[in-house]
Amino acid sequence: MDCPGCNVEMAELEGEETTLRRCGECGGLWLDVADLNRLLLHNNLPGLESLGGRVDAEALTGQCPECQVDLVRVDGGDRQHPLHYDTCESCGGIFLESEFKDATDAKVAQQEIVDFFQRFSSRKRKSAAGR
Repeated sequence: MDCPGCNVEMAELEGEETTLRRCGECGGLWLDVADLNRLLLHNNLPGLESLGGRVDAEALTGQCPECQVDLVRVDGGDRQHPLHYDTCESCGGIFLESEFKDATDAKVAQQEIVDFFQRFSSRKRKSAAGR
């Protein structure tokens, strides 16, 4: 599978419950939405559909390496630390860009993904806590 960010072959990082693909060039990660939801729920986070975010219709994000359809960018985080991920509307695959250069094995990658989505949804949680 080629990286949607730079078209380099991605390597598999196999974990206990998930298979991640990582680009050795840009450090991007690709994972299945079901694997992501299992990982989030296992770490006491809501599933992806509950994390919020807003679609950036203007972003040019590349194509899904599995379906060959355009990816959609979803923005989140807070104003000081904006974050985004790309997703395929067809297969649900998730592409997380180059913030994951240190993820050389599945365990490290999974922890970085959990940390990313904790930051991604922090604005929603803070506003909900303030009610």
